[in-house]
Amino acid sequence: MTGIWILGGGGHAKVALATLAADGKAIAGLYDDDPAKQGLRLLGHEIIGVTPPEDWWNSETRSAFIAIGSNKIRERVAARRANWAVARHPAAHVHATVALAAGTLVCAGVVIQPDTCLGAHAIANTACSIDHDCRIGDFAHIAPGAHLAGGVTVGARSFIGIGASIGPGVRIGDDVTVGAGAVVLRDIPHGETWVGVPARSTGNAG
Repeated sequence: MTGIWILGGGGHAKVALATLAADGKAIAGLYDDDPAKQGLRLLGHEIIGVTPPEDWWNSETRSAFIAIGSNKIRERVAARRANWAVARHPAAHVHATVALAAGTLVCAGVVIQPDTCLGAHAIANTACSIDHDCRIGDFAHIAPGAHLAGGVTVGARSFIGIGASIGPGVRIGDDVTVGAGAVVLRDIPHGETWVGVPARSTGNAG
């Protein structure tokens, strides 16, 4: 079957499906590892199995997208070989100099400014903004309504919570969690959780 295969059948998959549909992309089918979801339909598309069969992964031409919100699970699934698609909503503003690596999701209302790079399977969620010269690591997630100033670095698998604001030039390490509405004005080491205004560490992100 032609089209993009979706791995994931939850709420985040709805967003990915809507993004791909808005961009005119055909959907081949969905997989989700929850047995209770088998046979259900998501935005008109059936969940046909728990996981793709082994020979499914052997095609270099098959196009797929990991529609799973968990950064660590996306990383684990992406270790398998596939032709990972980019999902970019036509209602997002992405400057021509922006680099989007394989598997990235750019949702409706997103603004990404010049010379920014998004790593593999990163998520720029609904109506977030990422200013010039930012570096977003592999499997990172910028939540809805978050705002990154220019020159910000976000490490691999880090999560920037809904409505959070990151000041110019701030460097955020790998595996960091920034809480909803936090205002981050200084660098964050790897693996920590920061919350509040201004944001402060609560310890290891776990």
